[in-house]
Amino acid sequence: MIGDLMLTQEQIDFIYEDLGGGFHLVWSYIGNAHGVSSVDVDPNSFEERRNDFFFALGKLLDEGKLKLGHRKDEVIIEGPTEELVERFRQCFPASDEALEAGLWFFADCPFVAAWLFTREVEGEPDEDDYGWCF
Repeated sequence: MIGDLMLTQEQIDFIYEDLGGGFHLVWSYIGNAHGVSSVDVDPNSFEERRNDFFFALGKLLDEGKLKLGHRKDEVIIEGPTEELVERFRQCFPASDEALEAGLWFFADCPFVAAWLFTREVEGEPDEDDYGWCF
C-alpha cells in the first residue's frame, strides 16, 4: 500500500470514466479523497496525495486506459510503466505551494493525459483513439 490511503478500483474507474480529463482533475479528485481541495495547502498530506497520484497513474497506464503524451511534441511517450511514472515523479513539484493551486499542470508539466478509447466498427478491426487533455 502506498500512503495511508489506497485508492479502490471504483475510485480509479471514476477517474477514467467520469473525469477523462487532464492530470489536474486527477490530482483534484485524489485531493478530495483526502479531504483537501485543489487550492488548499496541506503539507501533512502532500506526500500521501502525491503517492496516490502516481499509484493511480501507474494503474491506469498498466491497464491501458491512459498514455502519457508529450505536451510540446504531441506524441505518445512509450516505455515501461515504472519508467514513465518515474519520469513524471522527477519533475513533479515538491509541495502544494509549488503546484500553484494546480496551475503547474497547465504551465510547466511536460506531460498531458492521453486517454485511450476503442472505436468499434462492425466488420473492421477495432481502432484506438486518444482523447488528449492539455
